[in-house]
Amino acid sequence: MFRKTRIISKLVSCLLIGGAGFAVGSAEVRAADFPTRAIRIICPFAPGASIDVLARAYAKEMTETLGQPVVVENRPGANGVLASTTVAKQPGDGYTLLFTTGSHVSNAALSATLPYRPVDDFTPIFLAAQSYGLAVISNKFSSIPELVAAAKANPGKLTYATLGTGNVTHVAGALFAKQAGINITDVPYNSPTMNTDLMGGQVDMAFMSTVSAVPLIKSGKVKALATTGTLRPPTLPDVPTLKQLGYADYEVTGYFGIFGPAQMPPEIVTILYNALRKAQEAKDVKALLAESSLYAGDIDPKGFDKYVRDDLTFQTNLMKELGIQQQ
Repeated sequence: MFRKTRIISKLVSCLLIGGAGFAVGSAEVRAADFPTRAIRIICPFAPGASIDVLARAYAKEMTETLGQPVVVENRPGANGVLASTTVAKQPGDGYTLLFTTGSHVSNAALSATLPYRPVDDFTPIFLAAQSYGLAVISNKFSSIPELVAAAKANPGKLTYATLGTGNVTHVAGALFAKQAGINITDVPYNSPTMNTDLMGGQVDMAFMSTVSAVPLIKSGKVKALATTGTLRPPTLPDVPTLKQLGYADYEVTGYFGIFGPAQMPPEIVTILYNALRKAQEAKDVKALLAESSLYAGDIDPKGFDKYVRDDLTFQTNLMKELGIQQQ
């Protein structure tokens, strides 16, 4: 927030007004010509991850619409904090964007010491996709009741794989444990061995993105016990939701969004938003969303700003309720 300062000198006032007019005019010119060079999309996870695949699909369509290369640059680390920090430090000229998940907000809900504010230091531009939820998968159990019975018989001994403290894969498990009245232990991973350990039984279960889980399920290497949203994903029509299994208050979904640095000119935000909306309607992107058990978001930048602020409040309260703290 900037506080207006009273101008005493009439001459200084005139000079400032003239300067401001020139700045606005320059911004309008820049917006009219935008973009004149390549745009970077910073992705917080490694190549091949579901968000990376989605980001590249959007980037391809945006390149065609905007007439300039739109390239994806992977900056994995600290559950997305490294990527968010990188973008927050860039000028708000529209040439560096962040394609991220709800972890962008959950990181802030976990820690008050991040080098950025998740909303005020960014410009929310576009809600790229929303998810039907995660899949609860296991190589050891065939149903949720069986899993819960085993957990109650062996408090603290059952394990679930996560992608890190505060990640949706962790929060989903903690919320399930609370509502089921069980004690299970999270095992954080930051390597490809998670799937191998899950299939081999080194960890008992996982709350995994349907994008990653469906291939494992269809190959018969793990079983799908439930999903975490309010609706069954089209890719797993025979798998019940946890709500349908009696956990009436259980709901964990996710989203993918595009942000820019703070103080982006509204004209540039509009250009990017329109290009992203057009990309979302492209045949390949629509097919990818459907295959990934995702569905298109449908709110403008102002609505997305409110969406993210509301999610920050919700996640902050949820982390406190579950007792999840950054390690």
